[in-house]
Amino acid sequence: MRTIKGRDFSWMNPPKQWSEEEGKFSLVTNAETDFWRKTHYGFIKNSGHFLHTDQAGDFEFMVQFSGNYRDLYDQAGLMILLDNENWIKAGIEYVDGVQNASAVVTRDCSDWSVVALNGSPSTFFIKAKRGRDYVEISYSLDGKNFQLLRQAYFPPAPLLHIGFMAASPKGKGFDIVFNDFKINEYSQE
Repeated sequence: MRTIKGRDFSWMNPPKQWSEEEGKFSLVTNAETDFWRKTHYGFIKNSGHFLHTDQAGDFEFMVQFSGNYRDLYDQAGLMILLDNENWIKAGIEYVDGVQNASAVVTRDCSDWSVVALNGSPSTFFIKAKRGRDYVEISYSLDGKNFQLLRQAYFPPAPLLHIGFMAASPKGKGFDIVFNDFKINEYSQE
């Protein structure tokens, strides 16, 4: 267990190489790691890296990160996990030499949404807003102006695991730095 910004975090599938200093942490993904369930490929993978904390109620979770993506499907960002069959990962996914804003929503079977980004942003912000029965995913290149990427049904639950995700489904691993995060709790009226 690690304490970052006053919150306790635990690893699901820790990478071989990682470090944490003053609220920032860096890692190198292990080769051939991923989170995916069934759709299109027919396999189930739960081998990606996920550093998480527990979160109840309605909240907004924002993560800032940067990576040296190089292999097909290299990915990093945030993750929200209810259980192995209900989760969301969102952030950057590297496809055919292009960084894409990406969201995978899984309710037994995974689906995938992407938006190609212009250029190769050196830093990226991804935000998830959790309401009673939904999650809304937005992204930004400057941390101020956010663009809606996806709104999806997500089962009501008293407690979720939320945190930082990274994986290299086809590659040998890449460097990622999670620079900052914010968790804001709120009540819906």
